[in-house]
Amino acid sequence: MENSHTRLAKTIHWTFSILYAYGIFKQVEDLEELEDASLLNFEIFFAIVFLVIVMLRFFYMKDAKTLLGAHEEMHKGHLFIAKATHRLVYFSLIMLPTTGLLIAGILNAGLPGMTLAIALHELSAFLSYITIGVHIVASLYSRYKGEGVWNAMVPLWQESKKNDSRIIVSLETIENKVYDQIEDKFIK
Repeated sequence: MENSHTRLAKTIHWTFSILYAYGIFKQVEDLEELEDASLLNFEIFFAIVFLVIVMLRFFYMKDAKTLLGAHEEMHKGHLFIAKATHRLVYFSLIMLPTTGLLIAGILNAGLPGMTLAIALHELSAFLSYITIGVHIVASLYSRYKGEGVWNAMVPLWQESKKNDSRIIVSLETIENKVYDQIEDKFIK
């Protein structure tokens, strides 16, 4: 049974995570900053590289098992939530550079629609913050539970065994009820 993602999958994941963080910290605060041609060209280059890496990761990982490394069979409702979250992360991360490139194109060509392009870009950024935040919190929770999923992608702070504390058992009981509801409503 597979219990870890490939070295390439991990490398792309963590390289992309660093690029995403860099993009967030160096983001353009004011549209007037893009009047500097060298900054505009750098932003275009960065957006294209970012988009290419996201697309490579998406196509490389689209057939990978969700929640790889789990010690036990995962509930179908849990898999549904994990897949939906990953799809939303990819959607937001594809839209982020795409809308950034749209802004650059509108700015460069002097076309109308800048307000809409900026709104879409900001929505993409907000969605990326939310979905990546959910992904991180779920990863940490899974690591605390000792499900084995953490070890499949993260090289540090490895899990050693399942956490069978009373609080985890209680939380898993609630989780399973939620997963049952999701399975009844969304999974045929």
